[in-house]
Amino acid sequence: HTFSCGPPRARALCRGGALEGGAMDAMFHEAKLEMRELLRKRESRTPWPPVALLVASSAPVAQFAWVYYCCYSGLRYYHPYTAATLGIALPAAICAAMTLLARQRLRDAAPARVAVVLAAVLWVALALGALAGEVNFREYTMSFFRVQDLAAYTNIDPSLDKGQSYMDAGQVYFREGSRVAAEQVSVFRSDGVYCAAPILNNEFVNQDGEDQVEQDGPLKITKAQTVDFWAVGTGCCDEETKTFTCGAVPHPGARAGVRFMRDDIRPFFALAVQQWTARMCPLDDNTGEGRAKAAPLVCPMARHPLFFHWVEDPLEEVDNVFLDGRHLYSKQVLAFFFGNALLAALLHFALFELGLK
Repeated sequence: HTFSCGPPRARALCRGGALEGGAMDAMFHEAKLEMRELLRKRESRTPWPPVALLVASSAPVAQFAWVYYCCYSGLRYYHPYTAATLGIALPAAICAAMTLLARQRLRDAAPARVAVVLAAVLWVALALGALAGEVNFREYTMSFFRVQDLAAYTNIDPSLDKGQSYMDAGQVYFREGSRVAAEQVSVFRSDGVYCAAPILNNEFVNQDGEDQVEQDGPLKITKAQTVDFWAVGTGCCDEETKTFTCGAVPHPGARAGVRFMRDDIRPFFALAVQQWTARMCPLDDNTGEGRAKAAPLVCPMARHPLFFHWVEDPLEEVDNVFLDGRHLYSKQVLAFFFGNALLAALLHFALFELGLK
């Protein structure tokens, strides 16, 4: 075999008849540089350079997980400004810096495909992480921490107690015999079906005979003279068939509630309660003139309605809300990992086909 010296310096040394140790190192160094250049040119000719694809598949996932965590965790609830700074402002600065780098390389006609793809997927990670964190926070985390901050009460009697005395209630154990009056369900329909049914400790309909009904009215008004405790849910009732299966209502041993804390849905339950009071109290009953004559109260009122998830064990239910939020976080981070890998590969291929190095 004929020995061929590639680099110019090596050829000169070959002609000199001998390669000394220092000259040999210089030859290998030049060969290494040439090999790196060949690899770079080879990578520029493939749509999926391995190292660049690895970075574009991993760095955005880390940013997505971090942004998501800051937007949904207890850090957001107790320290919102810190969460916004660390979870939104800092990643946005990183995205902006990468965008400027990609723009500069495009202006200099330097290889910019890697920088462009990385900048794009980082912005996607920031946007989706903030959006997913916001949804998780409103769906689970906010409710969990709000209930934790509220008080717990036991032995509440819906027929005697008024809602205005328990405005800070988070977890409630009702008096034995309390139940959800499914037959009194009220439904409000908007973008969904919002169900509300009163929590009672006595019979609501007067069943003491015709004479007693004529004397006291068709309904048994509670001693509290207001129906303020309500079990609520979405898509779990039917007003025509008088069925209400929200939460643990089908379980006879349940007689506790966890306060419903979502501000975006609570107004719909309030409208359902207003529909119920309007249905139970016609316009000609309990008018101002009638009350002036000290007429007996014949209409049920809901002056300070409080909404609850009907449960068997409030402590377990609250813990499950936290766990549901954490499980959703894990599943969405995993889903983003696969989605981002596919997006990065497609962007690399598309820019390669457009001729961007």
